[in-house]
Amino acid sequence: MVYLLKLYIGDFQQFKRFVLDLTYSEGPMKGKPLNKLCFIGKNGTGKSTLLQIIEEVIHDNTVASNATRPAGSCVAKIQSNEKIFYIHYGSNLRHNRKSRRIFSQEIETISDYENKILDLMSSDDLAFQVSESYFVRFELPMSEHANFLTPKVLNKLLITVPAETHQNTYKTLDDVPETSVNEALSLFHTTPYKHVVSSETVTNFWKTIIYLIKKRESDLTVFRNMEANLDRTVREVNLDFEKTNPKILEELSKLWNNILEKGGLIFDIQSANNPVQLNDNLKAYIKIRSTGDNISYSRLSTGIRNFIFKLGHVFSLYFGREIQQGYLLLDEPENSLFPDLLYDLIDLYTRITHNTQLFVSTHSPIVAAQFDANERLVLDFDEYGKIISKRGVTPVGDDPNDILVKDFGIRSLLGREGLSKWERYIELSLLIKNESDQIRQMELLQEYMTIGTLYNFNQNSI
Repeated sequence: MVYLLKLYIGDFQQFKRFVLDLTYSEGPMKGKPLNKLCFIGKNGTGKSTLLQIIEEVIHDNTVASNATRPAGSCVAKIQSNEKIFYIHYGSNLRHNRKSRRIFSQEIETISDYENKILDLMSSDDLAFQVSESYFVRFELPMSEHANFLTPKVLNKLLITVPAETHQNTYKTLDDVPETSVNEALSLFHTTPYKHVVSSETVTNFWKTIIYLIKKRESDLTVFRNMEANLDRTVREVNLDFEKTNPKILEELSKLWNNILEKGGLIFDIQSANNPVQLNDNLKAYIKIRSTGDNISYSRLSTGIRNFIFKLGHVFSLYFGREIQQGYLLLDEPENSLFPDLLYDLIDLYTRITHNTQLFVSTHSPIVAAQFDANERLVLDFDEYGKIISKRGVTPVGDDPNDILVKDFGIRSLLGREGLSKWERYIELSLLIKNESDQIRQMELLQEYMTIGTLYNFNQNSI
């Protein structure tokens, strides 16, 4: 497994001499890579930009190609098979060199090496040259790059799930996504490593489902023709095969129906057709449980439709595959979802993936609460307007309101009217103590208790 441990960004968009630590900061796991992490922060702190840079760094290190380079100039600290090394993309913005250079972990012996790493990306020629003189002796020759990079991608996945795309194609799905058996069969020859899961790639999702149906049929034929199975009954062979080869539509229905049943809907796999001819498409629909009537995907609520297609697409890419190295990047997965669907959202994604490093960007305290404080990276501005990163404070599973206050930095959860009532509530607590007229005191106490009940204020203030 290849892990991203730390990211250094010299000067790119809103990031200036920025260092992002992606390891445990304390405890017995200190210095070890985080298996999952969550970015939170104000608008404009670059959460989506960081996901983009991380995606490009991971993709570049995995495909070992010069075709893709992270935007801007950055240095990534990488762990691969217990070895640690540093990759430098570009030299500095002025020279605009986009080459990839790899340095051994020995650069950590250089005094103040992290500041010198940032100088490698400086637009100041002198700072760059001084830093370069320190690092050049630890640079690995091109002939050794293959020892650190991982060009084979058969058992690897990089999946990005953007928050938004140019248009929401899900809305136009009056029928199932348009594809065919013929298009799905191409996946027998090549399975892409990098995938974008969005409304614009929904056809790829449906194509993958058809491919998995056809692959199971092919695997069953091979299994039946094995010498050990030739003298057995078809029923015995089929039962043995089904023990370790579940059907994609049945498993997808279990995943989807946990979500759909909240709205009285069900994924109807009983009526789904089995595409046979090359130009056939898979016809599988959602129906209203109470009436049995089909409902088109375009008529589903925006949140449910986006959620089931994105979740299903990710699920299909892992289904039946022994993924040894996966990366899943989710940008604002809470979009358009009612809170009751958010409380186990991260658990859902971790259950359908394996051997995967998860990166999430969110504005939802409910989603953020599903991460340990160590896994929660809070982005903010310092007094000079530069972006900084700090760890979360509240423990995993804490009240989302605590996360809003302590991690998101929201000073008050009350609106204007609520603040006015709180001030009156505090005022009443003082008036009650000082009121000598018993009747008037009871009137004030009644008002105090009414406000406390309506707004769930602490009535033990007196």
